[in-house]
Amino acid sequence: MTKLLRTSLLAVLMASASAQAMAQTADDRIAALEAKIAALTGELSDLKTETKKANQDINKKLAATATLSNGRPTIASSDGANKFAIRAVAQFDAAAYNARNNVPGRNDFNSGTNFRRARIGVEGTVAKDWNYALTTEFGGGGGTESVQLNAAYVEYAGWRPAADVTARFRIGAWATPTGLEDATSNTEGLFLERAAVAEMVRNLAGGDARSGVGILANGERWTATAVFTGGLVGNTSEFDEQSGFLTRVAFSPVSGKDYALHVGANIQGVLNPADTGAGVTKVTQIRLRERPELRVDGTRLIDTGALNANGVTAYGAELGAYYKNLQVSAEAFRIDVDRIGARDPSFGGWYIQGAWTLTGERHVWSSGSGGFKGIKPAKNFSPADGTWGAWELAARYSVLDLNDNAGVRGAATPVGGVRGGEQTVATLGLNWYPNPVYRFQAQYQHVNIDRLSATGVQVGEDVDIVSLRSQVSF
Repeated sequence: MTKLLRTSLLAVLMASASAQAMAQTADDRIAALEAKIAALTGELSDLKTETKKANQDINKKLAATATLSNGRPTIASSDGANKFAIRAVAQFDAAAYNARNNVPGRNDFNSGTNFRRARIGVEGTVAKDWNYALTTEFGGGGGTESVQLNAAYVEYAGWRPAADVTARFRIGAWATPTGLEDATSNTEGLFLERAAVAEMVRNLAGGDARSGVGILANGERWTATAVFTGGLVGNTSEFDEQSGFLTRVAFSPVSGKDYALHVGANIQGVLNPADTGAGVTKVTQIRLRERPELRVDGTRLIDTGALNANGVTAYGAELGAYYKNLQVSAEAFRIDVDRIGARDPSFGGWYIQGAWTLTGERHVWSSGSGGFKGIKPAKNFSPADGTWGAWELAARYSVLDLNDNAGVRGAATPVGGVRGGEQTVATLGLNWYPNPVYRFQAQYQHVNIDRLSATGVQVGEDVDIVSLRSQVSF
């Protein structure tokens, strides 16, 4: 009996222990599951927080802001990696010509008006480092130019060879600055047109709508360009387009808060002139000519005529400075032609110009272009507030000599000589900037042409020109 009781008690104790163990195991499992659920809930909460933050970051990057700075419509992502802007410029010129001496074959100039430039285009940035531009030109010069593409290019600007150096690789069609005068935007120049020699040289292997591929680099106080160029967009009379090059280095060795000095040099040229011969015979020619720094009338008063040539090289030296509201600049050029079947002629020209801003604004130097920037009025025109915008006086003297071994008056042109003529232009200008978008210019020019005909007769003339420009640009 006692043995049976002990056995039963042992069984009860074992069953109780087993039940307790099972219960403890279930509690542990439940606790473990609850811990896992809590951990998953925490991870889910963290994931939600991270997802929300990621969405906020994405929305922030995708968010765009629209601005209208100085009249230019611009849309940009909040991080600045993507941009899109519309640009436009319209320049309406009016001029009156007065030829003061009667010479054989004197030109009958067209006093009147002309839309010098009427451009609209877009520019932008994609993925921070890729830039593009597309611009169409509806204006022209004295009825001699037609509607055409002005610029269309893409470039990569993400290479930083040094901390303070920006390099851009560009391909397409555009106008690379070929000198100091060319480095100033045509909407910010001191006069209606660039100095004659600078304008002529820029169109040898550069100029608007010139196709090319090259690199443009600049640091804090310097700029350098090297571009291989081709033909002009829209040229249809060529059977092999020209090839050329542009190289330029400019820097500011001395600069401060109120001043800067500019020094530069450039070499450019045509390696292979365009072939204009329709048949088997190859015709390659160079023709140098230029207008008297105005485009209302398209007449070119100096002209070498077409010279059979294998190429041309132009060398330029640049010097400029600004001190507070006074700015001066000068350039000199030499142009050598590699002529076929005759002596190689050389031509040249130079100019000096300056501006004094009566209201105190400054033409500061920019390493981005390697030239002097235009001015923006410190106070916009507002008679109610007693402010009158910015006012500026400017003066220039320029020389362009397209004679080489020209001989003397009364005699025929020497063998191999060129009588393209010499042009000098003295210009006085008054510029008014009522606000950053509008500008009005008035200028007087005295043009002197010294040129002999093939038989030695003087066919040059003196011309006085008064001209006005109204401009809107953004």
